[in-house]
Amino acid sequence: MDSNQYDFETDISDNQELTFKYFDRICEYSNIDNSKQQKVSLGMMKTNGRYTNLGLLLSDQSPIAVKGAAYDDSMNFKLKKTFTGLLLKVLEDSQDQAERMNDVSAVIDGTSWKRKETISYPGNSLREIILNAFCHCNSFIRSNIKIEFFKDKCRITSPGGLFKTNLEEVLSGVQTYRNERLVHELDKFGFIENFGTGIPRTLSAYENSNKKPEFIDSENFFIVNLPNLNYKDPVNDPVNDHINDQISDLGLAILQYINSHPGSKVLNIYNELQSSFDNLTLDKIRNTIKREIKIYIELRGAKKTGGYYIK
Repeated sequence: MDSNQYDFETDISDNQELTFKYFDRICEYSNIDNSKQQKVSLGMMKTNGRYTNLGLLLSDQSPIAVKGAAYDDSMNFKLKKTFTGLLLKVLEDSQDQAERMNDVSAVIDGTSWKRKETISYPGNSLREIILNAFCHCNSFIRSNIKIEFFKDKCRITSPGGLFKTNLEEVLSGVQTYRNERLVHELDKFGFIENFGTGIPRTLSAYENSNKKPEFIDSENFFIVNLPNLNYKDPVNDPVNDHINDQISDLGLAILQYINSHPGSKVLNIYNELQSSFDNLTLDKIRNTIKREIKIYIELRGAKKTGGYYIK
């Protein structure tokens, strides 16, 4: 096929009984021309009216199937889905499901007493790698794009190794096309920017973490393992002073004030925070101290003359 410069996208589809109801709705919504002439221009159809394989992938009869799964600690299925249909719809459904799996953890730093939220897969890393899998999938390999969530990572597997490039070049932003017209189509519909920045952006999203994405290239598959930033390895991950207890915003504000003003009394705390919290009273502060944060602070001295300190 290489010697004859065979192009899968422009080859005539075996199935010519194609409809484009969903594609036409997307075009209408995006204010994009969906005429026969436009389909010819996009490479979905030949000038003689015969549909190409690209047209097949963007039709209601598209054979594409993307498999999604999530596993528990024993590798039993927590979630098992197959997305089928028009390529643009399958791409969108796959990305949406992956984002629903992208949990956010909220912990409290025991030094600054500030709430820190951590997303499992930072930035647009999930969307970028899923897009990459669609753009460079090799349709000759009888396999599916797979998106799998394990407790410590998300693995995205795409049929087809790197196309006329190597891993070092790809990580630096070099762009090659296995499915050039599909890339143009995704660019036109706003899914990508078509600058080959997906993988560099993914690396950038993890730059503040000691966990890094893993890229595995073989002749038949390209695999990306995105580490879950919220997974704590009991052996290798260091113990931190994060507090997982649920503390209200008022409780955190009290802790922050006591941390920076040791020995504060309830009246001092009230005077400082009353402008930040509606309907704040001395009793609300006392109740918050008693119910939420008493294990982190202590009263030193007498009740009337003493003040609160961080333990």
